[in-house]
Amino acid sequence: DLVQLAKAAVSGDEKALDMFNWRKSGGGTPLKMGPQEGLSFFIGVADGTVHYVNDRGKTSHMLTAEGSVQKLLFMEKKDVLIVITDALLLSLHKISPEGEAEELMKVKLTGKTGHPADIILIDRSLLITATGEPVLRLWDLELGENYVLPLDVQLGFETGEYISCVSYCSAKGHLSAGTNKGRVAMWRRVHVSSQSSWSSEGKERWKLQAPTELEGNITQIKWGSKKNLLAVNTTSCVMVLSEQAMSSHFHQQVAVVQVSPNLFNVTCFSTATTHNLRIDMHVNGAFATKDAVAFWNGKQVTIFEISGTALQNSGSFPCDSPVLAMHEESLYTVEPNRVQVRTWQGTVKQLLVFSESEGNPCLLDICGNFLTVGTDLAHFKIFDLSRREAKVHCSSKALADLVPGAGGITSVKCNANGNKVSLLLSKADQSLDSRVCFYDIEMDTVTLFDFHSGQQKDAKEMLYSAGQEADSKDGSEHPDLCGRIPVAHFWDQSEPRLFVCEAVLDPSQQSSDKKQQVTENVMGSLIISFFSTEEHGLLVQESFPLPSAYQSLLGMEVPCYYFAKKPEADREGEGETGLMQLHQMVARRPMRDFVGLEECDKATRDAMLNFSFYLTIGDMDEAFKSIKLIKR
Repeated sequence: DLVQLAKAAVSGDEKALDMFNWRKSGGGTPLKMGPQEGLSFFIGVADGTVHYVNDRGKTSHMLTAEGSVQKLLFMEKKDVLIVITDALLLSLHKISPEGEAEELMKVKLTGKTGHPADIILIDRSLLITATGEPVLRLWDLELGENYVLPLDVQLGFETGEYISCVSYCSAKGHLSAGTNKGRVAMWRRVHVSSQSSWSSEGKERWKLQAPTELEGNITQIKWGSKKNLLAVNTTSCVMVLSEQAMSSHFHQQVAVVQVSPNLFNVTCFSTATTHNLRIDMHVNGAFATKDAVAFWNGKQVTIFEISGTALQNSGSFPCDSPVLAMHEESLYTVEPNRVQVRTWQGTVKQLLVFSESEGNPCLLDICGNFLTVGTDLAHFKIFDLSRREAKVHCSSKALADLVPGAGGITSVKCNANGNKVSLLLSKADQSLDSRVCFYDIEMDTVTLFDFHSGQQKDAKEMLYSAGQEADSKDGSEHPDLCGRIPVAHFWDQSEPRLFVCEAVLDPSQQSSDKKQQVTENVMGSLIISFFSTEEHGLLVQESFPLPSAYQSLLGMEVPCYYFAKKPEADREGEGETGLMQLHQMVARRPMRDFVGLEECDKATRDAMLNFSFYLTIGDMDEAFKSIKLIKR
């Protein structure tokens, strides 16, 4: 084994070291490596010849293709060389360890001739070609499956627009293509259910997104080594695009969801109205309240006031804050060691100061009348916004004191009463932690819910189990929650006991065999709601898979969960049992015990919530008392 041999050489094994040095005379047999080790390579020449260069630098003629060689690709697991000529003639050749070639197949690819072809190989055997047509052509060389991915005029592409180049990001599952009209087409890889027919399954693996619009004819496109950077070459310049998550926010019965780089959908549930809003700037984030919606990009802030059933531009001001929050007539932005309290016009009216040891504010969240601030040095502090000026409600707390060994804070929020805080954590290597941390401000206690094991622990149990690995599903009260990582969390905006989070499967815990066996809903996110009380700790209220038509969880407010919809789901008009789809880009789903009671009054809502709580803790007497209140 090459890896073990390398370890032995590094450890000082002279014999192993000599095997890596083929020029060294004397002891040790030279190490023999085949093409799979990457020390040999192939060269294609315009006259159709293909040459093999071995690990010693010796060149030998391997084969001659029928035309000028345009592309060479290598199927590593199969040791098969793919040769494609400028006439789109493809041939497969089995390569021996000595560099000899045996032809396996020869076929003419479908495509537009006379146009430079861009061809890539992904997933070891999936060939993707862009040949100046309005489609990408995909062919699985192992399965024999072939299909096309067309552009869609309903998403903003033009009739007759064609694709010139293609690139794939394996880390994110994004397939990108450039067109002659200056648009970047992006297909997102999705998981298909096992019920899909074989013939349609290939197309269903890819969902076309709204395009990114540039100027000129895109001739080259390439994903960078960093997963969020895409280089684009047009006839006039080269641009590097940075990928960003679609912005969305839900607060006080108003939801804003980004549809495309400049288009937003704003839904006001209280008035049952929706707006399509086009913003003349690239947006990094959005924050919604019942009075206004704010957009920012780290250079500028723009406010739109909600006036009746219309949105009115209330103005813009320069601001380099990377985050923003809004409460009533105040905006909250950050600068080094301070939170700025601003008017809607940008005037700073108060400063909330953090010490050097606390760090720079970088996370903001508002629930009820409380502002939660997280810093880059893993501290958090809570402010009461109910008075004219913001006052400290919870003094600064260090994550290191609450959860020893934790890395950093990726998100921090408090509940509507301001007495409980939830934190999503990162590990020392910046990867997401499988634990959610809950801090009780009044009791000064910490509880952790670990999605790796499906168990919760208090401070004493944390100290007892420090340095020990939890047995994933063994002893877990919730085995269906195991092996996941929390990616979003919210407190109910009016009910302080209710907490909900979205958790995805931990890729490091899933074998490739298991991945192929599960359906789309299992592979996707899981929505889990909890009751959090001092007496009973954390109690799972309900859990369900994120429906396939929805992009992400936006939050909750009794009696409903709120979701951002996928753009393609709105076009397809998919429906889910028990779900109410509202307007274009936002949907809501009633909580399990509120199906049929979505429009109930406050008294009924409170009684039903108590019924749900007592049912969760197993107190049937109190649960039935709550039911009697509803009947009256």
